[in-house]
This record gives sequence, C-alpha cells and structure tokens, in this order.
Amino acid sequence: MYLGVSFFASGVFTYVFQGVSARALGPEGYGGLAVLWAATFLTVQIVWIGASQTLGRHIAEREARGESWLPVGDSVKRLQLWLLVAFVLFALLLSPLLVGTVFGGEGFLYAAFVAAVVAYAPEYFLRGVFSGRRMFARLGAIHFVESSSRAVLAVVLLALGAGAWGPAAAIVAAPLIGVMLVRPGTPPSQTPSQTEGASFSAWGAVGFAGPVILCVACGQAFLNGGPLLLGLLGASRAEIGLLLAALILTRIPQYVLSPAIAALLPHASRAFASGGSRALDRFLARSLAVVAGAGILMVGGAWTLGEWGMRLLYGPGFEAERNLLALLAALAALYLICEVISQALFALGEQRRAALAWLLGLPVSAVFAVIFQTDLVYRASYALALGVAAAAVAMAAFYLLARKGEPERS
Repeated sequence: MYLGVSFFASGVFTYVFQGVSARALGPEGYGGLAVLWAATFLTVQIVWIGASQTLGRHIAEREARGESWLPVGDSVKRLQLWLLVAFVLFALLLSPLLVGTVFGGEGFLYAAFVAAVVAYAPEYFLRGVFSGRRMFARLGAIHFVESSSRAVLAVVLLALGAGAWGPAAAIVAAPLIGVMLVRPGTPPSQTPSQTEGASFSAWGAVGFAGPVILCVACGQAFLNGGPLLLGLLGASRAEIGLLLAALILTRIPQYVLSPAIAALLPHASRAFASGGSRALDRFLARSLAVVAGAGILMVGGAWTLGEWGMRLLYGPGFEAERNLLALLAALAALYLICEVISQALFALGEQRRAALAWLLGLPVSAVFAVIFQTDLVYRASYALALGVAAAAVAMAAFYLLARKGEPERS
C-alpha cells in the first residue's frame, strides 16, 4: 500500500512537471529539456542502480541468515565514491564533445546534467537500504518527495519567469531534497542474535553490480534513449520534444511499476533461498501475470485515449497519432517484462545472462534504425520496440536454461 500510493503520486507529479514545462517552453524549448531529461535519467540508472540493487539483494540475504549487513553498506559507499570520481572526470574530459553534439551548445544544460547525476548518488544508496531492509514506507516516501519537489520547484520557477533553467534546476535539486527529508534512521548495531557474517569488499560489490549496471544501461538506452537517438539521426528539437512527450504519456503504468519491480529482488532472493527454484518459478509467474495485464492496459489505453491525453497534457504543438502512442506503450510493456525476468535471474546469480539478453537487443535496434525508411520519430520508435522484444525473448530463454541447472528443493 505504501509503495502503490507513493508511486502513483510520484507519477502524477512527474506529469505535472512535464506538462507545465512543455506548455511554458513550447516545442522547441521543451526539446532542450527533453535532451536533459533523457541524458540524466539514462546516466543516473547506469551509474547508480548497480549499487542500489547490490544493497537490496545482499542486505536481504544477510538479514535472512541473521548476519550483519553493515559491511555491505560500507563497501557500496566506497564503490559509489569510485564511480563518482570516474563520472566527473569523464564528464570534464568529454564536455567539449557532448555540449556541442548532444546538448546543442547549451552549456547550462550540460552543467545541470552533471550536477543531477552527482546528486542522485546518495538517494540511490538510500533506495537500496530501504529495499533490502523492507522499509517500504521510507522507500515510497523518498520517491514521493523527489517527484513532488521537482514539480513544485519547476512550477514556481517558471511562474517567476525562468526559462529552461528553471526545470533544469528542479531536476538537480529534487534528489537532494529527498535525501534531506527522508532519513534512513540509526543503523542497527550488532546484536547477539546476529553473526558478523563474511566480509564484503567493494570488489565483491562490483562482481554483482557490474552486470546489473550493464543490464540497466541497456534497458535505459531502450527506455530513455529515444530522444538521444533522434538527435543522432538528425531530428529537430521539436521532433525530439514530441517523442519525449509521447514516451512520458504512454508510460504512466511503467512509472508506477518500475520502482516496484526493482524492489522485487529481495523478495525473489528470499523465495529462492527458502523454497528453491520452484518457489522462484511461482514468484516469477505471478509477477509476469501482473505485468502482462498492465501491458495490455497500457497499449489499449494509448490506442483509445492517447491522442486526447497528448492534447490535454501538453497543449498545442504536441500532436501524435494513436499508432505511434500504442507502439511506445508496447515498448514500455516489453521493458517491464524484461525487468521482471531480470530480477529472477539476479536471484539465481545469473546476472551475466541477464546482461547478455539486454545486449542482444541493441544490435536488433541498430539494424532496424538503419533499414527503416520512414518518419524519424516512427523510425526510432520501431527500432527501440523491436530491440526490447528481442531482449525479452532472449531473457526468457536464459531463465529457462538457468532454471534447468538448479536442483529441485522440496
């Protein structure tokens, strides 16, 4: 209940942010913000989700065995520090290239991008701790505070006459506000009922987080990379803004379900640790049934109500056909299916196979992006949807292969 309500409210505030920004900035101005949004959340997921997933999995496992999870937290903090230093160095070195090619020469957007990625590091650490310790009220609260503060700041700054820098500043500030307002509480000290547990080095965190980061990098390339792909194909800022607007609209259930799916890993790990592969099969089947039902509703809703929703949310200049909207909804639904199967593979310790499945979808997208000769927005959308479909097929096949290698447990 906590997660469902908070994720729904977070989705509403995300749409407030996007709708107000689009109406205030217009198609061209919103195109620049679309690039910032896509680049930020693609990179944030790539850089920080591995640490969050590592915390969620290993904290849950250690608490289930009665072991202290504090060594895991300390090691992941060191891992995040290394990643932070590496990201900042790469951002500085590549700034002349990226500002000109990706951000259209707008240096303030690039500065906001770098600052936002750095700001999300502590929030993703807290997400992992809350997930692993089953502190779902706080996990939901941090999502809610982040999204609501971003929307409120953007509305206030735009009302005061800010241009694109107003929503950009809100993107940077939102995760910091979430960390300040949603505290993790006092870490538990070692109790007599807990054992010390094995040490957990930062390299141990990398062993699990590395393939997870690769999974997320590929997944986010499909989910949020559309505006960037359009830029590489030579689309205008208005076309880029239109694609992001359509993506945002068609992913309403995905905004609610993705954080919940990311929180499935501790549950999947517990199911496998206590009941073996059969228990994990049942858990996966139930999860896929929910996601498949949501996917059908997503595609049907985009087909019947999508054109009306675009006019209502974004206003003039953001018209999209129902065919495009249904295609983008199918992309989001297939992405959710891949996410669910990934969690089951992570619980089996098969994160490398999950990463390989995601990787197999990338060349499929690249091929179709080249061979399709149609409108650029449709071209990018078809390429991404078919790539995710290929990844979903590969993911299911790898799970069945991994499942055969696991002994049955009564």
